Amino acid sequence: MKNIFLIIFLLIFSLGFSQKKKKSKTKVVAEKETVIIYTETEAETSNEPRIIAGFLKQNPGHARTDFFKKRLITIIMADNSPEAKPTIKPLSKDKIEKIVSNNELNKGKDVTVNKSPEKNVNFASVGSVSKKSEASDKNKRTAAMLTHIFNDDPSDKEAYINIKNRSNCRLIVKISGKKYYNLDVPAKGQNFVLIDKGEYVLTTMVCDAKYSSLKKITKDIEIQLDVSE
Repeated sequence: MKNIFLIIFLLIFSLGFSQKKKKSKTKVVAEKETVIIYTETEAETSNEPRIIAGFLKQNPGHARTDFFKKRLITIIMADNSPEAKPTIKPLSKDKIEKIVSNNELNKGKDVTVNKSPEKNVNFASVGSVSKKSEASDKNKRTAAMLTHIFNDDPSDKEAYINIKNRSNCRLIVKISGKKYYNLDVPAKGQNFVLIDKGEYVLTTMVCDAKYSSLKKITKDIEIQLDVSE
């Protein structure tokens, strides 16, 4: 009889220990929040207008300002397909040059751009014709981001969140507050969204780990998410 009780006790103990061990392996979200700082290397190697524009804004009077202004204009002007039908008002090359070259935070020499032939900037034209809608959405966001970055008005009511996903899983980040946003972030990638400043709750699943955080957004920030055991 004693042996039976001893066996039952050992089984219960083993089961409890096993469950405790499983619990200890539960994945948790590792979060890192930083103010966005753009480096010269990023501005030189990235093809994202927001990174080059951000570097110019954070480094007025930099020795290579003219080079980065020209590079920014070139990237914005690239892939200007005449087949794509714009969903926003096109901007001329002169207009782009004026925005990039004459903003208060980037005073310097005038940027010389080849004026011939004259082309219109169509932010909705990047990508294949079969993906016009997707390209249009992406490039409208890029246009809005550039306007935000070059805005020198301290009363600007918008800020942006850049989510950097270090995990192997795709994220759908829900941003809930006075307005609601959904941000799709690819595995090992990043994405950003321009939002109204204020308090928001950010929620998502990072692989099997639940993430929820209250953020008071008053400036542009970057949030890096990953999972750890």
